[in-house]
Amino acid sequence: MTLEYHIGDSTRPKGHALIYFRDGSNSDLVSASYVVILPVSVDISKYVPPFLAGQVEQISSGEMSSFAFPPAPEPVPSEAWLRETAENRGDDLLFGGVAKLDDVTSLMEVVAGISAEYATQYDAQPSVKDQIEPPQFGDTKAAGESSTNEGSTASDVSDVMYSMMSEPDLLTELTTLMGRFQYESSGGDTVGAGESEAKIRSIARHVPDNRRIDLLVEAAMDDSDHSAKRAQLYLERAFAMYREDYTRVHVIEQEIQDLTID
Repeated sequence: MTLEYHIGDSTRPKGHALIYFRDGSNSDLVSASYVVILPVSVDISKYVPPFLAGQVEQISSGEMSSFAFPPAPEPVPSEAWLRETAENRGDDLLFGGVAKLDDVTSLMEVVAGISAEYATQYDAQPSVKDQIEPPQFGDTKAAGESSTNEGSTASDVSDVMYSMMSEPDLLTELTTLMGRFQYESSGGDTVGAGESEAKIRSIARHVPDNRRIDLLVEAAMDDSDHSAKRAQLYLERAFAMYREDYTRVHVIEQEIQDLTID
């Protein structure tokens, strides 16, 4: 199967891609699915209850390293929206072709085939360690570049996973990361703190701007008095905004203002 890349390079797939189709009777109608190549293979059989094992025997018989969701494409606003979304997120964009969009069964098979081919192309590209020359003794620049590439790859994987999480789950993850970030910062672990900060900023890209995660990070990085308290208040504000509890939001914002004045 030959994949048609509208964004991306078939020789260097990114490991996460939008797959879209146009409707055969109305070219303005567009549907899409999303494929992810997992960095860690998963043995599905470990997570299937025994009483369901017989019904999902084919799935649970081996490891899963990639998946497409939804399994059949769902309607999206437009092809222009898809292109903008793929560019903003750093995704590959694959065109699946013209199809009858209400034929779910057939489209599931097509999406599965495209996903399998995409995974094959991803596995066929040179690995990162094959592309990087081993650093020589005293070659601090090469070692630094390797570390940067690894950090960038980890950040990309986190960003993809966060894009698939609901806002409550993202805020829960944010709570854990904030505690880790403050612990690492106070303990002088600059590498760990940098990684946690990158994940926090990644989460910020997947929640509405009015949650003001940027101010939360700013408060957490501030070493002045009450910085930890302000960071906690901004975290509580994000949860209150999600719940649309604007009375609580107003109270929190007043508390933050009082701390700033002090």
